[in-house]
Amino acid sequence: MQRSGLLQFGVRWILLGAVIAAIVIWFVTRETLPREIKIATGEEGGLYHRVAERLREHLAKRTGRRVVLCPSRGSIENVKRLREGTVHLAILQAGTVSTRGLAVAAPLYAEPVYVIVRKGSEIASAQDLRGRHVALGPEGSGMRASATALLKHCDIEPESLPDSTRYFAELASTPSLEAAIVTCGMLNHDLHELMGDGQYDLLPLVNARALSIHHPYFTPITIPCGLFRPEPPVPAHPVETVATTAVLAVREDAPGVLVEAVLHTLYEDYLSIEGPSLVPAREAREWELLPTHGATRSYHDPYEGMGLLANLLEGLAGIKELLVAAGAGLYLLWRRRRRLQKEHDLTLLETQRVALEGLMDETVRIEQAQMSCVDADELERFLDDVTMLKLKALGELSHKDLRGDRLFLIFLIQCANLIRKIQSKLIQYRT
Repeated sequence: MQRSGLLQFGVRWILLGAVIAAIVIWFVTRETLPREIKIATGEEGGLYHRVAERLREHLAKRTGRRVVLCPSRGSIENVKRLREGTVHLAILQAGTVSTRGLAVAAPLYAEPVYVIVRKGSEIASAQDLRGRHVALGPEGSGMRASATALLKHCDIEPESLPDSTRYFAELASTPSLEAAIVTCGMLNHDLHELMGDGQYDLLPLVNARALSIHHPYFTPITIPCGLFRPEPPVPAHPVETVATTAVLAVREDAPGVLVEAVLHTLYEDYLSIEGPSLVPAREAREWELLPTHGATRSYHDPYEGMGLLANLLEGLAGIKELLVAAGAGLYLLWRRRRRLQKEHDLTLLETQRVALEGLMDETVRIEQAQMSCVDADELERFLDDVTMLKLKALGELSHKDLRGDRLFLIFLIQCANLIRKIQSKLIQYRT
């Protein structure tokens, strides 16, 4: 009896110790919000900073934390600050710098590339910028990185251009400046103020599609007529160019609770009304040009992985009284099932890869057909066909290895480019 009492006493203390240890581990490892949330933006007055100001107000209300904006020279400096851990969030221009060790919390808005020239400057194309006084933006900015990519595509060395580190708004106060290459959102205040006086022209990029092939972060886009001034319209005609995307980035190891708070703020606190150019949640869910944070994937697909958990719980319920001999048998069955599942996965992957190639062939057929099409209704049908192909791929081609395959990414980019091209033609034929 005495020995039995001591055993029960020992078991109780062991259980109590396990509970205490579990509580301590949970307390130490749980994710918490920073006491002060810091966001790296851009130049004060720029669109990055204005978007961050709206985010700051709503994020502070949602989290109860102080939110601090940290102005910078642009994307390159913001990436450095994120990696150093001096900020928790940063607005970057996709494709301007390596994002190794970082992840995207959310895509924010499209950033077209504008080639602005003074009227009467006799600059008729991007190739004519050679040797001219062109503002490309300050060193370390994503704006300058995009301008550099465009110039090198035109076989022009940015270092050969005078005054290249100037900000584009200085065109209004610096007569020696002849042009500027600007990458920013369509609602950028400085851009609207500069273009609104009608003293400047936007040059179309006739090689926009070729540029997007060489630089996958660029996609063809059309600047609509009258964007900067309705009457007389500026620009006077739709302008073909390319665009990248401004994204809100975090470190890969950023707390999930912080990313979740940001996403709730972006998509549920009316920021899309205050900033109508922001990418809506339904489009952000399909945005795949850069790796996204795990909390972002969970936000857009909250039931991801629940099927596996349900199967696991069901299996545990059936083996409560598992014996050692039965365990050995189940282990052999598990190994056999694993082998069969692997064979099934390989077959499924090959089947879906063939299906993807068929979808790509179909997009090529549509692209060839729309090139000579001038009928708006037929273009609408082409647009619907491409959209259905994209949705079919996202809905049916679910194998994880295929989703991570470069061919799948190329297909999505091809669909996006084709959709924008058809939309541009529709705008042209209906205006």
